[in-house]
Amino acid sequence: MTWALDAGKVIGLVGSPGFGLTRLGLSLLRGQPGWVACVDVRGWLSPMALWEMGVATERVVVVRCADPQRWPQVTAALVEGMQAVYAEMPRGVAPSKMRRLGALARARSTSMVLHPLEGEMPAGITHLQLEAQEVVWEGAEQGRGRLRERRFTLAVSGKGVGGVRHL
Repeated sequence: MTWALDAGKVIGLVGSPGFGLTRLGLSLLRGQPGWVACVDVRGWLSPMALWEMGVATERVVVVRCADPQRWPQVTAALVEGMQAVYAEMPRGVAPSKMRRLGALARARSTSMVLHPLEGEMPAGITHLQLEAQEVVWEGAEQGRGRLRERRFTLAVSGKGVGGVRHL
């Protein structure tokens, strides 16, 4: 199943590190018209990662902001001026600030992907939430061999699917 970013809709990505949620979030930016922005909390996101996911890097802005006090203002400024935003969320952002950010994205018709690096998404923000459940690596048994595939299971919930589905 594939998802597309709709104008003014917020998708939430929830799960532990190692599931590939960053890769999934960046892939959602592929094919977006206009300028897109990425808010990098960990300081490692590069245009090369976006290019590998098929995102037109000539229309991408990467902003680094790990400060939970400044993050809402930085992300809101990007929502105001971009067509799509992928934003990692640092620890400590108040749920009320997250709700305001979701409302701003809807009001400005900006597509948004929020990826909290820890914890859950506050209720009432996302149109669609993708929660990583399980990851399976195939091909490297007992530390040897060639890695052939990584698959992960997602629980999908929110208004965008009309309930909860496991994929």
